[in-house]
Amino acid sequence: MKANIRDFQMVERADLEIEGITLVAGRNSQGKSSIAKGLAAALTGTVQLGGLLKKDGGKLVRAGCSTAYAVVQSESGKATASWPKCEFITDGTPPAVNAHAAGLEHLVDMAPKDRATFLAKALHTAPDKDDLSQAFTDAGIPAPVVEKVWSDIEATGWDGKAADVKEKGARFKGRWEGVTGEKYGSEKAKGWLPKDWTADLTEAELDDLSSEVGEAQIDLEKAIAGAAVDQSEIDRLTAACADIESLHKASMDAEVAASQAEAAYKTAKRELDDLPPAQQPDALACPCCKAALQVNGHGPTMELVQAATLSDAELKKRQTAINIAAGNASHAKKQLDAADQTAADAQRAHQTAHDASQRLAALKAKGGTGSTADVQAARDRLALAQRRHAALKANLEAHELSKQLAVNAMVQTLLSPEGLRKTKLLKVLDTFNGGPLAELCAAAGWQPVRIEPDLSVTYGGRAYPLLSGLGPQLSSDQFRVRAVLQVALAQMEGHRLVIIDAADVLDHLGRGGLIQMLRAADVSAVVCMTFGKPDLVPDLQAAGMGMSYWIDGGIARPLAEVKAAKQEAA
Repeated sequence: MKANIRDFQMVERADLEIEGITLVAGRNSQGKSSIAKGLAAALTGTVQLGGLLKKDGGKLVRAGCSTAYAVVQSESGKATASWPKCEFITDGTPPAVNAHAAGLEHLVDMAPKDRATFLAKALHTAPDKDDLSQAFTDAGIPAPVVEKVWSDIEATGWDGKAADVKEKGARFKGRWEGVTGEKYGSEKAKGWLPKDWTADLTEAELDDLSSEVGEAQIDLEKAIAGAAVDQSEIDRLTAACADIESLHKASMDAEVAASQAEAAYKTAKRELDDLPPAQQPDALACPCCKAALQVNGHGPTMELVQAATLSDAELKKRQTAINIAAGNASHAKKQLDAADQTAADAQRAHQTAHDASQRLAALKAKGGTGSTADVQAARDRLALAQRRHAALKANLEAHELSKQLAVNAMVQTLLSPEGLRKTKLLKVLDTFNGGPLAELCAAAGWQPVRIEPDLSVTYGGRAYPLLSGLGPQLSSDQFRVRAVLQVALAQMEGHRLVIIDAADVLDHLGRGGLIQMLRAADVSAVVCMTFGKPDLVPDLQAAGMGMSYWIDGGIARPLAEVKAAKQEAA
C-alpha cells in the first residue's frame, strides 16, 4: 500500500510505502502526528478530524498553502481525503480500516454502554437463536415464545425488542391492577386472593358458578312474581281498562259501519254487473228459421231476442254507464276495507281493555302468595352467587396475568443489555483475555491487559484510570493498554493495519516490546515515534521488518536515504 500526503497540517510532503511495520521517526513538532492523522482520514473517510466543522477545514491545511490532501492506494483502489473542502473520494476498493484501528477512537475512552456495544460488535458476541432458546429453556419459558421473540429481534434488534417487552410488561401490570384493584407487586401477586374468596372456590369451576348465578336470578324472578302485586302493576292495569265501556261501544259502532259498507259495496257491484256490455252483441243463428238472435241480460233476467246492431251513440252511452258504475263499486270497496280495518282495530282495543280488566280482577281476588322476606332472601342468594363468581373469575385472571408477568420479567432480564448479551460477552471476553490479549502482552513482554466483567480495563491488575501520571498526557502503561487493545480488536474485526501515534512515551525496552507485539500480531502498522537524531532510529528495512522514515521540517524521507546523505556530507 502507498500513501502520499501533501501540505496537511505540519506535513509538506510524505510518500510512504506501507508494508509490515512503517516507522515514522523525528524530533518533536516535525509532523509525525500529522502523518498519522492524514492517513487515518484517508483510511476511514473521517475528514472532519477532532470534531472540526466543515467550514473550518482550512485549519487543517499547512500554513501558507491553499489545499491539502492525503491519498492511500493499493492495486484494488484509491481513497483521497482533501481539505479545505473536507472531501472524501474513492475509486475502486481502496484500503480501509475503522476509526479504532486508525487510532481515532479508543475503547478505554468510551462510556460503559458504548464500550459494551462496541465490544459486542467487534467480538461478534451477539447471541444467536440457539443461545436464546437455551436461555429460555433454562428459565422455564415456553418454547413457542422463542420463535416470536427471535423473529422480533431480527426485525427490530435486541434493544427494540427489549423496549417492546418492557412496554408489554407495563400493560400486564395495569391489567392486573385493574382486576385486583391493588398496586402490583411481584411478591403480592404470588399469594393474592380476592376479598370474597372462600376455600371451597379452590376446586370450583367458573362455568358451574355461572350456572349458579343464572339459577339464582331465575329464583329471584319467581320470588318477585309470587310476592304481593306491586301497586304500580295495579295502576297500570286500572289505566288499561279505564275506557272499556267506550271502547266496547266504539267496537259495536265499527261493526255496524262495516256491515253498512259491505251492503253498499254489494249494491254497487250488482249495479255494475247488471249493465249491458258496451260492444256489438254476438249474433246466434236460429236453428229453425236461421234468423239472427242475441242474448240479453244474465241470470234469471236473461232472454233471447232478435239481434240488433247498436249505434255508436248507444255504445258510448253504455261505456259511460259502465265507467260510472265501476267507479262507484271501487269507491264502495275502499270504504268497506277502511270500515273493516276500523272494526278490527276497535275490536283489538276493546279486547286489550277486557283482558286488563280480567287480569286486574284476578289479581285483586288472589292477593299475594309470596313475601318481602322471600324476595330479599332470593336477592341475597343472587348477590352471594355473583360475588363467588366474580371472586373466582378475578383470581383466575390475576393468576394468569401473574404468570404472564413472571415470564415477561424473565424475558426482560434476558433481553436487557445486562442479560443474555452481557452473559455471552463475558464468555467471549474470557477467551479474548486469555487469547489475543494475553498473547500480545506476552510477545511484548508487558503485563497482562484485561477487560474485566464490569467492562473496565486493567493492566497488571490495576485499573486503567489509576495508571495515569500527574499531567494530561498518557503514561507509558496507559499507552501499552491502548496499543494492545487497538491491535487485538483490529485483528478481531479483520483489519490488517493499525496507526499508532506518540509511541515515544515508551522507553527503549518498551519500544522494542511494541515492535515485537506488532510482528507477533502479523498486522501492518504505521508507528510514529520521537527520536533525537536519525542515527538512533532502527532501520526496519534493513532488518526486513518494514520501512523506517525520518521526518524533518515537514518532509518525510526514507531513513536509508537520510543516513546516506549524512554520510556523503561528512
